[in-house]
Amino acid sequence: MEAEKTSQYSVIVTGGASGIGAAVARKVVAAGGHVGIMDRNKEGALAIAGELGGKAAAVHVDALDEAAMAAAHEELARRLPRIDGLVNCAGMPPVPKRIEDQPADDWERVLDSHLKTTYIACRIVGGAMAGRGRGAVVNVASVLSFRSGPVLAYGPAKAGVVNLTEALAVQWARRGLRVNAVAPGWTDTPFLRPAERKGERDLTPILNATPMGRLMRPEEIAEVICFLLSPLASAVTGVTVPCDGGVIAGSGWAPYGGFPA
Repeated sequence: MEAEKTSQYSVIVTGGASGIGAAVARKVVAAGGHVGIMDRNKEGALAIAGELGGKAAAVHVDALDEAAMAAAHEELARRLPRIDGLVNCAGMPPVPKRIEDQPADDWERVLDSHLKTTYIACRIVGGAMAGRGRGAVVNVASVLSFRSGPVLAYGPAKAGVVNLTEALAVQWARRGLRVNAVAPGWTDTPFLRPAERKGERDLTPILNATPMGRLMRPEEIAEVICFLLSPLASAVTGVTVPCDGGVIAGSGWAPYGGFPA
């Protein structure tokens, strides 16, 4: 979406088979662009691409496999118009664990799922865009990038995404590539709903911790992501935009009686 409206352009979305990634893919195509969906959920990626028709292409790939990601990028570059955007949504759901119950290999698996995948995609796709002197990257962080929680690996991974975003924004600033991030709060995605339907999770504490009193919708996060990809955000780089219904802003209200009605 960094391209002029009269030009054909493409955006690659990692983790584009569901949730926020799928919402971004739909928004990009609705705005006139093409989208390349990278996901290890082959059926889900093909389903979204089929839904979006000729302006979408899907590649089955593990975002942690650097060689496979390079090959997937080359394939999408052949199949789609010029790639001017990258959105990094890949990552596994967070699971609350005490440090005593989280072995180091589990910690590393979660960290890699969010931070290493973002690094690899930025290195391959972002590096190619920087080489051409144009483009935009948006990484998906979290409110837990800025506030701690019981998901001990997920929070540090997302904090790392923010730091990486800032570093790459500076590294690529004079090469025509902008790098930003969004920090969603609790969003109505497959991360949350299956557990709720099974009775394994009560969403009431989440709603009570959110000043807006509701879950965010993937489409709302996608709107902010697509703004950051677009020429409307041409002066914006190195920032992380909270899309959290006021969670970060409201974190100090509990001792004073909670949120106003």
